[in-house]
Amino acid sequence: MHSRIAKTVLAATLTAAGLSVALASPAAAAPAYCSASQSGNGTTAYCYASASGTQFRAVAYCRYLTPSGSFDYSNFYGVWRVQGDPLRSTVACGAGWNFVSPNAQVR
Repeated sequence: MHSRIAKTVLAATLTAAGLSVALASPAAAAPAYCSASQSGNGTTAYCYASASGTQFRAVAYCRYLTPSGSFDYSNFYGVWRVQGDPLRSTVACGAGWNFVSPNAQVR
């Protein structure tokens, strides 16, 4: 009896751990001197200071409900902009995708 309970508890623990890893979203901390926020079903990002020539772009982390009932996750990327210029980078999640979190990427 104790063996069956231990196996059940172990299986439940492993399932919960697997779900928490599968559902975890990436860290939403934008790089230094950058801000990223939700804009409708996507992201707007702006980086206001940098080394000369550094570029940034908006990153929208999105999810899609598949026909089988599971979720697929993907990043969508905005156009590259030069840091410090007045232009922002924006991107929307693809058709059928739902916004999860905003971010920015630099190079």
